[in-house]
Amino acid sequence: MNRPPVSIIILNHNGKNFLDACLTGVLAQAYPAFEIILVDNGSSDGSVEFVREKFPAIRVVALESNQGFAGGNNRGVEAARHDLIVLLNNDTRVEEGWLKALVDAVEPDDVAAASSLILTDGIPARYYEKNGSINFLGHNIMRVFEKREDIFFAGGASLMYKRNILGLPFDEDYFAYAEDVHLSLRARFLGLRVLHVHDSVVHHFGSGTSKQQAGSFVTFLQERNRLLNTLVFFSPVTLFRIAPLLLLTVAAKLAVSLVGGKYSVAGLMRAYGWLLFHPGAIGGKRRSLEKERRVHERVVIARMTCKLTNGESAAGRLVNAVMKLYFSMVNLRTIEFPER
Repeated sequence: MNRPPVSIIILNHNGKNFLDACLTGVLAQAYPAFEIILVDNGSSDGSVEFVREKFPAIRVVALESNQGFAGGNNRGVEAARHDLIVLLNNDTRVEEGWLKALVDAVEPDDVAAASSLILTDGIPARYYEKNGSINFLGHNIMRVFEKREDIFFAGGASLMYKRNILGLPFDEDYFAYAEDVHLSLRARFLGLRVLHVHDSVVHHFGSGTSKQQAGSFVTFLQERNRLLNTLVFFSPVTLFRIAPLLLLTVAAKLAVSLVGGKYSVAGLMRAYGWLLFHPGAIGGKRRSLEKERRVHERVVIARMTCKLTNGESAAGRLVNAVMKLYFSMVNLRTIEFPER
């Protein structure tokens, strides 16, 4: 059978120790038509030389500097020959049939993107029983959907998307973190599906590159980008309804950062400062995304969650119950509410 060709983009930054396992697994795929492009984000550990010597069939795009997850992957997509694009982390090992399962999943015209079953080191097995969604704070809440093919966004560690629909995948202002949510939100506002592919299995060692970054910079990117997604995709009415939640969370995170090590206070302050002092950039992003919109935001919100935590403790369950009451009062119908 003729199968559509695929371009596989693997981004690397000083991840030489991951590349042998990653590239060997991809090259072993039985799928008949694919190219591999390794994009190197200015590594200094000999990654480029290693790939060119051991894997000469792989195309290498060597960037002079680190352009982040967003910029680096965009450079790879620009170099790609095909419209079916896979973005794969370098700190992964794929199982047999990984690629074919992704291609099969995106075959329907109404599917824009699909994500593999990503088995990440340290994540308890119970979290893979059901897939998760996101809340308006941009946090991933696990164990939400009943059907295993349902998921809110395609995780960037291993995803396939259609370039002829979504173009370049990422907003490069994000640099890293939450850009995969941004891509999936674009797809959902186009009225297209994003799927989880249980038979496309990837083992993810986790944060192979981000561990090299300063804690305050990671906190800045994570917090700014999560909230930026909410600010650029949703209507002023919805933002007004969730404003108390956003403000309360900002205050809570700042308080936690002052007494513990979960967040960098400098990173949080930088994130909130960026959002406060860049209204023009935020407005420009909103206007650009509004041109793509094909469905009402209530269709997208219906796939999100009102939960604030994963709710495994008594306190977590109480918080989530309060959040459901609040969302009912402000008429935001997330997945916890029955369809009308």
